[in-house]
Amino acid sequence: MSEVAASAPGKAVLFGEYAVLSGAPAVVLAVDRRARVQLRSSGRSVSRVAVPQLGLDPIEFRIEPDGRVCWQGAHANAGVFARCRSIIEWSAARRSAAGADVDGAGLDLLIDTSELYETGPDGLTKLGLGSSAAMTVALAAAMEAPQALPDRPSAPGRLHRVLLAPYRAGQAGQGSGIDLAAALFGGVQAYQLCADGPGVRSLSLPDELELAFFWTGTAASTSDFLQRFRRWQAAQPRQAEAALAHLSELARAGLTAVERHDFEGIMTCINSYRHGMGRIGDLMGAPVITKALAEIAAVAEQHGLAAKPCGAGGGDLAVVAAAEPDRLGQVQERLQLLGYRLLRLAVARDGLLVRHRPATPS
Repeated sequence: MSEVAASAPGKAVLFGEYAVLSGAPAVVLAVDRRARVQLRSSGRSVSRVAVPQLGLDPIEFRIEPDGRVCWQGAHANAGVFARCRSIIEWSAARRSAAGADVDGAGLDLLIDTSELYETGPDGLTKLGLGSSAAMTVALAAAMEAPQALPDRPSAPGRLHRVLLAPYRAGQAGQGSGIDLAAALFGGVQAYQLCADGPGVRSLSLPDELELAFFWTGTAASTSDFLQRFRRWQAAQPRQAEAALAHLSELARAGLTAVERHDFEGIMTCINSYRHGMGRIGDLMGAPVITKALAEIAAVAEQHGLAAKPCGAGGGDLAVVAAAEPDRLGQVQERLQLLGYRLLRLAVARDGLLVRHRPATPS
C-alpha cells in the first residue's frame, strides 16, 4: 500500500471561550504549527504506534477482523496515551461497521506533535495550541485514508460531525469542538453550537490587525477548567446564566467587529472579553486570569494595545493585538525582558491535509 501522510494545524481562540458552550459564537484561528501522522503497512500481522512526545516506547496492537483492537504491553494503558488509543479504536470499529475489509495486515503509525510543544530545561511543554484536537484529526484521517469507506467523511464538515462525539468523550463531554474546527478547516472560522449541530463559517481578519502570542510560562488543563465551570453552573445556575449572558454578548460583538473589519471594535472586545473571563473565574473560584496573564495585559494596555487569554485561561497562551507594528514591537520587547516567550505564529491557511505517496523500501 502507499504511505499516508496526514497533518492538521493547532488553534488559538480570539473570542468565545466559555460562552461557546452556551451557544454563543466564537472566533478561532488555525495556527501554522501542525500535528503530523505517517501511516504505512508494516508487512507484519502486528501493528505499532510511536508517539515520541509522550515519552513511551512504541506500542504494539492487533486489529481483529471484527474491528476490535487488542493492545500489547503495559504502556497501552498509560493515561498520556488514552487519546491516541481511543481514536485508533474508534477508527477500527468504524471500518469494521462500514464493511471495510480488515485483513489483519499490520500498520506502522508515527504520530508527531512536536511543533505544538516547546522544548525547555524540563523537557517538552504543551503550549495550549490544541495539540489533542490536531492529533485527533490527523490520526483519524490517516487511519481512514488507506481504504475508502462507504460513509467515509471526505469533506471536513462531515469529519467534524463524526469526530465531535468521540472527541468530546475524551474531554469528559465538556469541550465544544472549536479546536477540531480549526484543525479541519484552517484559516479563521466563526464557530457556533446550534440545535442541528456545529456551524462553521470562514472569516478574514482586517489587514491592519497585528497579533502576537506569548507563552505565560504555565501549562493549563482545559478539561479541568471546563469541569470546574460545569460544577459552578450546576451549583449557581442564576449567577452563571447572568455571567454567561454578558460573555455571550461580548462574543457576538467580537464576531460582528471581525465581520465588519472594525479594528477598534476588535480591540475593545478583546480587552472586554478578558475582563469577562476574569469575572467568571472569580465566580467559579478558578484562576482564569493568572498573575502572568494580568501582567501581559497590563503591559499591552499601557501601550494602548489589547490582550486576553487564548483558551480557557489559567496559563497557556496570551494574544496581544495592535494596529501599529512599532508599538507592538515595543510591547514584545518589554514582555520578553519580563521573561515571557514570544511564539512566532501565523494563521494557517490550510486545515487537514492528507497525502498518499509510494511506500519507501524498508
